[in-house]
Amino acid sequence: MGKFAKVIKHIFIIALVAFLAALLLRICQSDYKALEDINITDNFIVAYENDSNVRTHAVNDGFSENGAVFGYSLVYMEESGYLQLTVRYNVRHIDEVKKEYPDFKEEYIRYTLTDANGKTYVPNIIGEEGKFNYQYYKLEFTDIDSFDVNLKINMILDNIDDNVSKKNVLTIHKGDDTSIAYEFSRSEKKLLGI
Repeated sequence: MGKFAKVIKHIFIIALVAFLAALLLRICQSDYKALEDINITDNFIVAYENDSNVRTHAVNDGFSENGAVFGYSLVYMEESGYLQLTVRYNVRHIDEVKKEYPDFKEEYIRYTLTDANGKTYVPNIIGEEGKFNYQYYKLEFTDIDSFDVNLKINMILDNIDDNVSKKNVLTIHKGDDTSIAYEFSRSEKKLLGI
């Protein structure tokens, strides 16, 4: 084998290893396992004592229209008016906002839940984690009036320009969504004493 062929072979191997490493990194950064499970909070326990029918389904839209917000790991108890889910955004989205509004800070981000009747709910943030270029929040909502209507998560960017806000909206539940019973993990059962 000639010298040129050996160089080409080595370049090919290096490029292949780099491609596989980049692919593996991308797969590892897509979701954060610690925020996929239920957070057994005091509010969750109270809701569960009133309604042990914990339901789940895939978040309806997955991504907001502009791709800024992703939602997953949704669980709810209809009779108790309780909902918990994880939202994720790519920090590059915020970097784009900062280019347009240099004074914007990530502390200006807030979340709300709105229903089809226009009622707004404010979450408890019960988990937060940053990993690679993603920021994750575990949100819980209590006292939701009805799951028979559409529910939307709103990621609101406040104070970006003289108190003007931008809003990214993600539908997480539709009134006619088909749900299934949530399967508790062993550790979740232990925390609930079941």
